[in-house]
Amino acid sequence: MLSLCNRYAKNRSDAKDIFQEGFLKVFENIRQLRNAEAVQWWMKRIFVNEAFMFYKKRTRLHLVDDITLLENRISDDINDDILNKMETDELTRIIQNLPERMRMVFNMHIIEGFSHQEIADMLEISVGTSKSHLHDARKQLQRNFIIKKVMLYR
Repeated sequence: MLSLCNRYAKNRSDAKDIFQEGFLKVFENIRQLRNAEAVQWWMKRIFVNEAFMFYKKRTRLHLVDDITLLENRISDDINDDILNKMETDELTRIIQNLPERMRMVFNMHIIEGFSHQEIADMLEISVGTSKSHLHDARKQLQRNFIIKKVMLYR
């Protein structure tokens, strides 16, 4: 769960704060869990929600706009060769450098597997805004990967 928090956070310190709050929520609400087999999904949902709440409180903004787990879902336009050469920590740092809303949508769609409709509902944005943020995040990541690739071959 700490790695999940790290993907949503801007830095390690924020990730630890989100992690701590997430576990507090888990322990406070563990009796509400009806299906023990769903504990991983249930906890993941709590930690994702805690990440959103953390940034809403911290920035006092309402989200009205909208690495090992990446598998092959990033997209066809990002070169797999680049991903294979990057360490998980490097990829996490690049994702953490995305603007907040792009990072949230990217993590929710690509890593957590939420649909654009689910993201739109959770963040109170339109489906089109969710898709736009994902597109922008992919483009920004692609630029960063290309820069990284150039540096690898120097």
